[in-house]
Amino acid sequence: MRIIILSWEYPPHIIGEMAWYVCELARRLKKGGVDVYVLTYAPSEERVDVDEGVVVKRVKPPVSVTTNIVVWSLLFTTRLQAVAANLIHSLGSVDVVDAHEWITVDAALALKDRFEIPFVYTIHSLEKHRSASSATPLNIAIESVEGLGCREADCIVVKSEWMKHEVTSKVGDVSGKIRVVEPYTERWLEGVLEAYRSVSKDGSKSSYADLGIPT
Repeated sequence: MRIIILSWEYPPHIIGEMAWYVCELARRLKKGGVDVYVLTYAPSEERVDVDEGVVVKRVKPPVSVTTNIVVWSLLFTTRLQAVAANLIHSLGSVDVVDAHEWITVDAALALKDRFEIPFVYTIHSLEKHRSASSATPLNIAIESVEGLGCREADCIVVKSEWMKHEVTSKVGDVSGKIRVVEPYTERWLEGVLEAYRSVSKDGSKSSYADLGIPT
């Protein structure tokens, strides 16, 4: 199985827990036999790193100073799409794109549309929690992207039943494609792989045994 993970955080660029989550997940996937590529933000210059076998491509938006985070995210994801498209062409095929948080939703949707690659949306938090339910135009714009991601994703991964309830209360008719996967547990990797395989066109070809995961 070949996966592209989109995340605007990855060590050493750390804003919150998402950086460590994505880093640990990518490493565990790689150790389990999954071909993993992480596309993330480059605080300085663009470069390619290899982190315990995980290929990490760090990309930078063409403009570093913008009016707000929504404009910045669109510029960032435009560059992200270009790098991802080149990677997909060079690899030949990718099974799943796993987009973390709203900032990478636009890139995941573009890749799904262009290459017909299933899109998993991993939600770490929601704008209403980050902004204490503020309703400025900026907050509303971010919430609209979150809603778009939920509706268009082939599968949604959340970390708890509480977050599943929060997502379904905000975006209707998506509960059937939400998977609760608690991180840093014995079933974490297995749960994420189940989410990937549930949407992958070739998902039935691999077994947990093939990936070295006990069942």
